[in-house]
Amino acid sequence: MRRIPSSIPTIAGSILATMLSAVATAQAPMTEAQYVRQVETASLEARVAEAEASVGRAVAVGAGRWPNPTLEWQREKATSGSGLRASQDILSVSIPLVLSGRLGLEAESANRNAQAAEATLARARGELHHAAVVAFSATLAAQERRRILEESLSELRRLAEVIAVRERAGDAAGYDRLRIEAEAAAVEDQLSGAVLHEHHVSAQTLQLLGPTAQSLPTFQGPLAPERPLPSLDQLLSRLELHRADVRALELETQSAQAARDAAARGWIPEPTVNAGGQLINTGQPGAGGGYVVGLALPLPLFERRQGLKAQAEARQRLAEARRAALLHAARIRLTAAMEDVVGQRERRTRQRDGLLARAEALRRIAQAGYRGGGADLLVLVDAERTAREARLASVDLSLAVAEAEADLFLLSGAWDGPAPRSSQP
Repeated sequence: MRRIPSSIPTIAGSILATMLSAVATAQAPMTEAQYVRQVETASLEARVAEAEASVGRAVAVGAGRWPNPTLEWQREKATSGSGLRASQDILSVSIPLVLSGRLGLEAESANRNAQAAEATLARARGELHHAAVVAFSATLAAQERRRILEESLSELRRLAEVIAVRERAGDAAGYDRLRIEAEAAAVEDQLSGAVLHEHHVSAQTLQLLGPTAQSLPTFQGPLAPERPLPSLDQLLSRLELHRADVRALELETQSAQAARDAAARGWIPEPTVNAGGQLINTGQPGAGGGYVVGLALPLPLFERRQGLKAQAEARQRLAEARRAALLHAARIRLTAAMEDVVGQRERRTRQRDGLLARAEALRRIAQAGYRGGGADLLVLVDAERTAREARLASVDLSLAVAEAEADLFLLSGAWDGPAPRSSQP
């Protein structure tokens, strides 16, 4: 019998362990931070935002470079009255001289536009972060609603079986059984709607993961974990720094200013120097040579880049107006968002400490009373319905808190990322 090498089981065990590890990793629950990171890197929306930024960066490529020189060759032939032929070859180079300094200003304008494109990309990523957080919270809430209804329906069906046994024994009336079955049918209908809603939310959540994601992973983590919030004064004072779209408009303003200054130098002539050599009667007796030097000086009497200057001034006014409108709206909406977060958090706390705690206590008392024979079965059904509705309301409030917090972070620019040093004025 052929002996199996001792290393084969070790290799097979390593391969099996690697496969099991890969399966476990693929099936591992995903946290909110992991989901957001994958959305920001793998989604098609992220790809579009990056492509748009690359278009803005491409504008700065080659901006501010000097015009290219021109190499020119001419050959001339002439015949005199005596029949002699004369020829000459002229080889010259023309070099435009941009002495106005506008090229540096044009390069600065293009660079500011490229930085504005980067700031716009940062804002797009912040909006994508917001969409991912909202989708993650909505998915958790939809799953929790379904679980609550499934647990309640299971409890009602168990009670229905108990009342059916008691009815056959003559200890319960038909009304009790019909009442519980009606309650179970109502919960079953709610569960059907919750399942459809969960499928809809899951599809939207999966769509954000990009085309490589085939199925939605299991999510884990608390719904609305109450992230620490700075004060409203701090958010308002840092708004211009944190909001990437505000930075983008400021950079667009600076770009327009540089373009305006460059166009304002259109009255400065930009001469062209021409220099070269001249060869006369090449290859013939008496051949000779010489040089060619020339200077072309345009006179900016009519066209002095007035149109470019007017366009730059209009761009500057537009960017300044849009920035002022954006900051005004952001301050008002940020104040309202902070009030919404505080109010929603207070509502959730009151609901948890008040209605939800009392409903859970009521259900425990009803269950204990029923087991002790001191409570009717329908009392237990009523307590179950009260607890179920309180738990569903708690999920809705938690989702409202999560969405309000996400809106606040989006409005404050907390997810846009810091301003790059190159974009600081």
